[in-house]
Amino acid sequence: MKKQIHILEGLLILVVILLLGLVTIKFIYHIRHEKVDTTYMWNINFTNLNVTEGSKEGKINLENNSINLDVTLEKENEFYEFTIDIHNTGSLDAEITNYNLDADNQDNILKYYLTYDNGLSIDIGDKLSSDEIKTIKVRVEYPHQPSKVYKALNLKLSLNIEYSPIY
Repeated sequence: MKKQIHILEGLLILVVILLLGLVTIKFIYHIRHEKVDTTYMWNINFTNLNVTEGSKEGKINLENNSINLDVTLEKENEFYEFTIDIHNTGSLDAEITNYNLDADNQDNILKYYLTYDNGLSIDIGDKLSSDEIKTIKVRVEYPHQPSKVYKALNLKLSLNIEYSPIY
């Protein structure tokens, strides 16, 4: 009888050890695969969109840190221009790792420019410190044509700026 009790005690201890091992493994797995809220560390947004006075009508769509513009200009010297702030509200500094400026430019007549509001060009590696705001400017112009073009021209522009944290 004592032998059977010792065997049962041994089995009970073995089961408890196995259960504790499984619980420990599950706990470690949960910690390693936990989603951590890092928005306070990394948060860059487009804010404060302002269309310049005198600009013609256009459609701007902001989503997921990309800007989509659809504008039609009808005659020479017309333009569409806007500024937008890039605000780093996170606690990490950032730099531009890539940016794409794609344009579907009807007849390749309209001119478009992307700069900071002070006129400097936007380059890969430009820094954006924590809590810093930089303003970019996008301008579309219908330039003077030596031979007259008597039609409205459409431009579809897509801008996507990618930032990475600086550790």
